[in-house]
Amino acid sequence: MKRQTLQKTIILEALHRLCNHPTPAMVYEEVHKSYPSISQATVFRVLAGECDAGNAQRVYAPGCPARYEYGTRKHWHISCRVCGRVADIEMADPDADLRTGITDSNGFTVERFYVEFSGLCPECRAEAEKDNNQI
Repeated sequence: MKRQTLQKTIILEALHRLCNHPTPAMVYEEVHKSYPSISQATVFRVLAGECDAGNAQRVYAPGCPARYEYGTRKHWHISCRVCGRVADIEMADPDADLRTGITDSNGFTVERFYVEFSGLCPECRAEAEKDNNQI
C-alpha cells in the first residue's frame, strides 16, 4: 500500500477543486500558487499513480492533452471540437445497454470499450451562429 504524502494530498485536493477536467498543467498551476516547491514532474507522477490506483481517471478528448478528474464514478464525456472544453454526460448506467446489446447480438462478453463524443459547446455554437459559420 502506497503512503499518502503531503504532496499527493495537495495535488488531489487541487484536482478535486478544479472540477473542469483539468490538464496536468492546470493542476500544476493551481498547486504552484500555494506550494511553489512542488514540481510539474511530481504532479504528472501523482496523477498517473492515482489513476493506476483507481482514485482518479484520465479523460481523453480528441486533439487535446489528457485531462483528469477526481474519483471514478462511471460516466461518459463530451468535448468541444473548437475550444477543447470537456463536460460530463450524466446517464443512469452509461454502459449497461451497450454491454447487454453486444452480448445479446454476438455472444461476446465486453471487458473494455471506449466511447467518444465530440461537438460544439454552447459558447462555441453561439459564436459560430453569430459569425454565420458552418456548424
